[in-house]
Amino acid sequence: MDTQEAIQLRRTTHSFGPKMVPEELVINAVEAGNQAPCHHRTYPWRFTLVSKIKRQELIKYALDELKRRGSQTESEISKFQTKILTPSHLLVASQVLSKNEERISEDYAACCCAIQNISLSLTANQVGSKWSTGWITKSDNTYKALEIDPINERIIGFIWIGFGEPLQPINRPSLDQVLRRI
Repeated sequence: MDTQEAIQLRRTTHSFGPKMVPEELVINAVEAGNQAPCHHRTYPWRFTLVSKIKRQELIKYALDELKRRGSQTESEISKFQTKILTPSHLLVASQVLSKNEERISEDYAACCCAIQNISLSLTANQVGSKWSTGWITKSDNTYKALEIDPINERIIGFIWIGFGEPLQPINRPSLDQVLRRI
């Protein structure tokens, strides 16, 4: 699949099946992410490939958090466990934090480019992905479980990787709506 086709076909996968993605495709995708442009050659992205054992640990912490929040029905527990365990791979994206405030936003943009490269690489290999954020990505327990130092790195999202439901086309705005000519 060529680059333009991968860009046109890339969609967020919301529902994953149990089929495993060959790890070689995941590693190739991270290599594509590592080719992203970045200002001042800071290469601020870091990726953590999370094992099924570590995912079980994340579930334990998350269930404790849900209980603390008072929302731990059987349905919520089951849904959360499925979300964490069903995708073939979980890749956690984090950003090395610069001491220079202006550079932080430039580095975040570079990390976004890296994540997009990962998504496009996976799409080119007919593998689905979803970049997600939320309370679990901000939890102190998540940092602890993933051995990420929050003083030096910020988790910017979980990238779920796997084979999923066929995706429907999206009705995007026309170029006339997003492109100005002056």
